[in-house]
Amino acid sequence: MQNAELIHYVFMIMAILLEVTANILIKYSDGFRKRMIGTLGIISIMVSFTSLSQAVKGIDLSIAYALWGGIGILLTASTALFLFKQRLNPVEWSGVAAILLGVVLLKLA
Repeated sequence: MQNAELIHYVFMIMAILLEVTANILIKYSDGFRKRMIGTLGIISIMVSFTSLSQAVKGIDLSIAYALWGGIGILLTASTALFLFKQRLNPVEWSGVAAILLGVVLLKLA
């Protein structure tokens, strides 16, 4: 990540937030029965990938993808808890913690 500048991290944050937004919209689309909401979810994930493509110009791909996926999973699980009352059991939260630990190890290596 030696070439990473602030703009790359801004794109990374945008990619993560748009990924989580896409997941929420797809859930609200009720299996794409609500096509407009489902379409917004698809557009959101496409813009997320576009932002990710800009982020990897300065952030190593392995780090960027780990950040995008790992933080996206954590935020999606947390959002599902608050919006949809979907609770993870302790073993499932342990899995999320293991993913985040992996992201941290990748970053520190």
